[in-house]
Amino acid sequence: MSPPLMKVRKLSSFIAGKRPREDANDPSSPSLYWLPDEIVLQCLLHVPKSYDLNLSYVSKTLRSLVRSPELHRLRSLLPRNSIYLSFHALHKTDQYWFTLRPIQRSKPEIKYRLIPVNLPSHPFMYHSSAVAVGSKIFFVGGSSEPSSDLWILDTRSGELAQGPSMKVARTCLSLVVGVINGKIYVIGGCLNKIQVEVYDPKARSWKVGESPDERFQLGLMKQLSASLDWNVYSAQTGKINVYNARHGRRLETVKMPSDVVWCMCVVADLLYAYYFRDGLMWLDAKRKIWKRVVGGCCDDLKTLGVEFHEAVMEEYNGKLAIFWPGPLVERKIKIKCALIALDWVGDGMRGKMEWSGTVAKMPHDYCFHNSFVVSG
Repeated sequence: MSPPLMKVRKLSSFIAGKRPREDANDPSSPSLYWLPDEIVLQCLLHVPKSYDLNLSYVSKTLRSLVRSPELHRLRSLLPRNSIYLSFHALHKTDQYWFTLRPIQRSKPEIKYRLIPVNLPSHPFMYHSSAVAVGSKIFFVGGSSEPSSDLWILDTRSGELAQGPSMKVARTCLSLVVGVINGKIYVIGGCLNKIQVEVYDPKARSWKVGESPDERFQLGLMKQLSASLDWNVYSAQTGKINVYNARHGRRLETVKMPSDVVWCMCVVADLLYAYYFRDGLMWLDAKRKIWKRVVGGCCDDLKTLGVEFHEAVMEEYNGKLAIFWPGPLVERKIKIKCALIALDWVGDGMRGKMEWSGTVAKMPHDYCFHNSFVVSG
């Protein structure tokens, strides 16, 4: 095992809350202090920023590196993610695209705005399920009629192209789409049997994946789903189904604290969901239990008047971004946004409202349609 890899493994033990034993007399024990600072900093780049607090408790050396201007500089050079939101007007299939951008008008104040983006619209976008990989958005499945089509939107070039067709025609109802290891998993959406197909964007080809256990059930509506590690999570009434790409046939479920989950996403390698009764929660995947996010952010969101049945949430550079429609004023809908910073407190997760405000004013007949996080 290479020294940097040992370092990453070492840091993972810190994150799990286990302080490793340092034994200077045991040469087989990888010491935190063997490596030069520049290599340690490169390893810290691969650790989510939300773990900085835990790492700073390990030693004075790590505390100084975590707080160092050099780590801040290196992080600023990493590729930044962008949130793309699509809206549609009532009774229309046209898509209107926007992306979230910070606007610094006066130091240190930063405000955020949804900026219109000149991306194409296509009726298939409205009727399909979609997921982002890198800088591209992939649309699969039909609406009332099954479809095997794949459409690919490149957010960099603005080009929309048709990709290779799936082997099985599907509808977007009762269909789950997830991304695992850079590949797109399409689960369900066809009659009688829950079949899985996997699309490799690099090879531009489909293959049949391992179908889940017959007890794996999907509802007759567009599915709320999120991907984490080798798993695709899809919300159902009272439970969350888990499709594992390594063990596709094995049925796994996670109980929900309440029957209704409004929105769900992954931030810094943790799955978050907002529940009707219990508020913002995160999944302890190892123990398969949901834990409430502490810190008062749920009360802050209620104060802001968040209507979560109409909200969407995504990761925005390590933070949780929540969007929802505000009040109607002069036939314009105010689109609201809240950014929540997340960090560990012991074995729990704390959320702090970092910013909230109006990011756009839309015509009164505009509705959220979809949201994506794209890189590059």
